[in-house]
Amino acid sequence: MAKYYGYRNCSYCGIVCTPGNYLDYKRKRYCTSCWIQQENPDHPDLEAIREKVQNAVTVWKLAKYSRNEYHLPVGPKSINKR
Repeated sequence: MAKYYGYRNCSYCGIVCTPGNYLDYKRKRYCTSCWIQQENPDHPDLEAIREKVQNAVTVWKLAKYSRNEYHLPVGPKSINKR
């Protein structure tokens, strides 16, 4: 199975962006923790948000590349077989 590189990396910290944990602004991609850090550096839960984003990356990679769930398809059936 081919890898999917559609989510790119954060332009500020370089972490892989997972679905729902990134923001595009002026042609740059930010993870949610970097965006909150830039917009509101005094946020009380900033470290918890950063840990959540980093843990989401490991869970997403493990779920994405498991061989048990993703196998090769059998392919199209021939219409000439009767």
